[in-house]
Amino acid sequence: MDASEVSRDGAASTGKRHSRNISYSNRTPLTRRTTKGPLDIEDPLAPSLTAQTSTPVAEAAAVPIPPTPSATSTSNPLSPSNPLAVRPRSRSPLPPSTTTKDLSFLLHSSNFRKVSQTDISPPFRSTPAAPDTSLPALLRQGHYYRAAILAVSSLITDSDLSQKEIFELLNVRLACLTLLNHNPLAGKESLALGDIHSPFYLDDHGECILPWELRVLAVRLQALESGDARRGVQGYYDLAAYARMRLRGSSDAEVKGLWKDRLRDLGVRVGNALVEMGDLEAGRRHFETLTEATTDSEEKTVLSSWVAMLCLRMGDLEKARAWADNDRLAGEASATEPSQSAKHDVLKPLLNMAEGDFETAVTGWRSLLNGPHNVLAKQNLAVCLLYTGHLSETSQLLEELINENHAFYALTFNLATVYELSTDRSRDRKMQLAERVAEGLRSKDADVEGRRIERSNMDFKL
Repeated sequence: MDASEVSRDGAASTGKRHSRNISYSNRTPLTRRTTKGPLDIEDPLAPSLTAQTSTPVAEAAAVPIPPTPSATSTSNPLSPSNPLAVRPRSRSPLPPSTTTKDLSFLLHSSNFRKVSQTDISPPFRSTPAAPDTSLPALLRQGHYYRAAILAVSSLITDSDLSQKEIFELLNVRLACLTLLNHNPLAGKESLALGDIHSPFYLDDHGECILPWELRVLAVRLQALESGDARRGVQGYYDLAAYARMRLRGSSDAEVKGLWKDRLRDLGVRVGNALVEMGDLEAGRRHFETLTEATTDSEEKTVLSSWVAMLCLRMGDLEKARAWADNDRLAGEASATEPSQSAKHDVLKPLLNMAEGDFETAVTGWRSLLNGPHNVLAKQNLAVCLLYTGHLSETSQLLEELINENHAFYALTFNLATVYELSTDRSRDRKMQLAERVAEGLRSKDADVEGRRIERSNMDFKL
């Protein structure tokens, strides 16, 4: 006899039956109260929306995806330059799908949440938008908060969106939330897509109608939402299986090259996912495998530098030095491109720092100040000087970088730390720093393309 049978028998023996009828007919749903700040545009998730915003965006496919360094990218994996910069992508040679699906389930307002701006530093809440408030212009100028709101406005108020535009706007929304450090929110909203590997998303020819960038982004976000990082690794392997299938089925050289590049990128993302879930040893072995498998000397140099950096993070200095002192890789780097050789040179002072030899590291960073990685060298030189007791010179170097209109996260965080160490009025100094950075991004001469305008309080330790 199970519990349910006991309950029923007990009720019968006493002649009493307990029940409760719940009625919602007389209840009035609570209206969500909203607050409007200087950053707010008409938020479609707010109940006060009276006007519809319709902005189908043909150029929205260029939304910056949270970057995972590509093994074939020429960008510097060790550089502290703007982490929001987007790798230039060639136009996809794949023909667009003509299959039309019923995507109305993606357009429900209940799929989306209101984005809070409370964590945005006050000086950036008054940053004016560009005169052109179209979605491509907002993305180009780094106004990701406004872009996220405008993307939802188009999704839930425009009835004439094509299938392509729906996916592009979803991609914009999720990517902007990620760039604004709203990963939990983006993870919840990505669940509206359901299983991205489902046959529902396949056209009559067996090709997936979801844009590749959206699929890659959804894999990571859904894994974060599930709380199981292994799900992300599995998702990347599923995408890799699809990519190999398309690669084998194509005879066009350009299409084959596209799928090969995507496979390389997925390989890097798998390694990043392993590191993100805390399995550093598996991540190191994975990147070592990628390094051994590639025949491209430039790609091999980049991957080897990542392996060395990962060994440093693990505390395996002997293995990190072995990768950094690999004469064969260093020779290939200098033969292919001087900047690749410079990446190799950056590892040496990093090794000195890991060993606690800050005096030698200072000499190494000073030698790189006139090279292609001078910003990275100057910031790390400042850190070394801090550890050797030269606080005033540390502050001077970091202030110089701010005056040169650099404002990446590590720089502002380190300078805020210096303020905490040097004055009792550190909060005032940090607020002034936030105002300086905001003013620099607002200046006409500032190169803000691809740079996030809305900075959080965390960037300045506020």
